[in-house]
Amino acid sequence: MAKPERDDQPVLQPHTYDGIQEYDQRLPNWWLLTLHGSIVFAFLYWAYHFQLGIGKPDREVLDAELSQLEAKRLAASSSLDDATLWKLSRNAAKVAEGKAAYQAACLACHGPDLQGIKGIGHRLSDRTWVHAAGPMGVYRVLNEGVMVNGIPTGMVSQKHLGNDKLVALTAFLLSTQEEGKWQVIPRAEEPSQR
Repeated sequence: MAKPERDDQPVLQPHTYDGIQEYDQRLPNWWLLTLHGSIVFAFLYWAYHFQLGIGKPDREVLDAELSQLEAKRLAASSSLDDATLWKLSRNAAKVAEGKAAYQAACLACHGPDLQGIKGIGHRLSDRTWVHAAGPMGVYRVLNEGVMVNGIPTGMVSQKHLGNDKLVALTAFLLSTQEEGKWQVIPRAEEPSQR
């Protein structure tokens, strides 16, 4: 028995179940494209994220975005104080931004590992500091530079970086310190300058 040629008219199946007769029509192309596209996308997504390990896990992406939002919120805070700067020093995004600013503006005098260069820049990696008493002190030194007896020293103001970068740079420097273990010493006793 030859099947009748199909056209766009609905074709009813010869059987009936519970008084319902079903149509026998081809699915629309847009529906088939959506189905097959979804299957291909699911396979590629599975391979990219779970088999090849190329994509970052959603948790890492979310944590990074939340860290950046927290850094922006803290930096935009109208009251910049010691507590806010300590919080920023624990924010990975802000510390990374500060590290980049350090490498651009401070590396030449204070060295790649914050150990200082004799005769040029003081050590920044330990808890003894010469010019800054606390987080706001570090921010002020970066913002205003260092004056000794009214004479500018080699540490000039870094205002040209802008406030956001100064805050990030302060956060980076504080990230190497322990909160509450700050000690200010006289300039002549700075170990990196002996």
